[in-house]
Amino acid sequence: MADPNGEYLFVNLSASQTRRRLKGFGHGVRKIQSAGKNRAIIIHTATGEHFNELENQFGDVGFSTDEKVIGESVENVRNIGTESAAWLRDVGIKTRAELENAGPILAYQLVKQQHPSASLKLLWAIAAGIQNRDWRELTNDDRQRLLKDLP
Repeated sequence: MADPNGEYLFVNLSASQTRRRLKGFGHGVRKIQSAGKNRAIIIHTATGEHFNELENQFGDVGFSTDEKVIGESVENVRNIGTESAAWLRDVGIKTRAELENAGPILAYQLVKQQHPSASLKLLWAIAAGIQNRDWRELTNDDRQRLLKDLP
């Protein structure tokens, strides 16, 4: 039997960002609460088409009905700011795991194709962020290896 208070939908946005997206949405949304950095829980009673509409609100940032399945938001990767995270999501990279799987070279290339204004600082930020390092800690050798791997 379903929880009388509602089902859970975990999303990779802060609670305040989630509330803004769902302003005026209704359709069974009962409560939105924080679940950590850039993560919120939506408690809802939406079913059928209303549930599909609810999920569609978060397709660009990632969501799951199972907290263990949802990946850590790409915005939580060190060195990745709001604009860089938006660019990564534009090319389909929404989570830390997806960024790690793509690797810094492919992720940078995909972003650069859609956002020509992206600079090499993004490449440095991704490469260092995957290793949980500050991008300024990359040595000249690290940077030269990355540049050598760019087509």
